Amino acid sequence: MYVSRLTFHTLPGRTQEVEQRLMTLLKWVQQAGGLRPRVMRTHYGSLGAPDLVFEQEVSDPGTLEVQIKKVTENGDFQNWAKQISGLLEQSSKRELYQISGSTT
Repeated sequence: MYVSRLTFHTLPGRTQEVEQRLMTLLKWVQQAGGLRPRVMRTHYGSLGAPDLVFEQEVSDPGTLEVQIKKVTENGDFQNWAKQISGLLEQSSKRELYQISGSTT
């Protein structure tokens, strides 16, 4: 099992707006078959930590690639991505973690 994360560093005062727009991405990921997608807002973080994280679980990297393709082929995605990029200090970053251990 893996966890995919997209991190977002927002422009000052724009975090709530980006958070709301990420709810659209959450819906698209669910429609593409994503497992447990969620949006997390930083409550406290070290200097340089992202303001928002979009996270989902995935069984393997190939499945994630298929889901990403389904979302990005959505006709509304390009416009959505353009709107989001104007609200960020830097481009979002994707991280993929393999889960090594879990108590659940």
